[in-house]
Amino acid sequence: TFAFNNPTPQPQQDKMAEQKTAPPEVDLQEKFKEEAKDPAMIAYLKSLGIDPDYVGPKDDDRRVVVKEFSIVFRDHPTPVTLKFDTPEDVKRAKKSAMVIKDGCHYKMRVTFRVQHNVVLGMQITNSVSKLGKTIAKDTEMLGTYAPSNEFKSLDIPRAPNQWHEAPKGIIAHGEYKAKMKFIDDDKAQHLNFEYTIKIASKHA
Repeated sequence: TFAFNNPTPQPQQDKMAEQKTAPPEVDLQEKFKEEAKDPAMIAYLKSLGIDPDYVGPKDDDRRVVVKEFSIVFRDHPTPVTLKFDTPEDVKRAKKSAMVIKDGCHYKMRVTFRVQHNVVLGMQITNSVSKLGKTIAKDTEMLGTYAPSNEFKSLDIPRAPNQWHEAPKGIIAHGEYKAKMKFIDDDKAQHLNFEYTIKIASKHA
């Protein structure tokens, strides 16, 4: 199945996944200056993983930047990757199939960063269909993340020894259409793209 399969929280989840509240929608540098004499508030902001020296990009108002989506394999060294450097890359994602060997073990990997302010409850929804029929539709909670200038990669499933298994047999071969969305607790949609998976007898 292509379904996400992470039934229990894993210890390597980002520590911010346990946070339930986010700081106000304000300039974070200004917030640190305003609260400079309040150690409790400063400690709270830092506990959310917020860097007091963080400065967001002035030419990009996106809250979440997804750099790459990859499928990595347990027994094959080369992942297949979709890069999202430009809006055109997002549009082209569905035109180039991501080839997976039937029966192989794999993980999905997303590389992203959050900008400007905390994003609360970020999650991925993923649906897969074949011949127009939906065969899998799942949601994976990623957690809550503070803004950063560094990209981070997250594997699904989270546990190092846990992998998805691709469908087996010649009947499973062929192309599957998929849609993935990155949303948060406020229902803001940060990225929505279509992609194609091809099950084949060998890796690309």
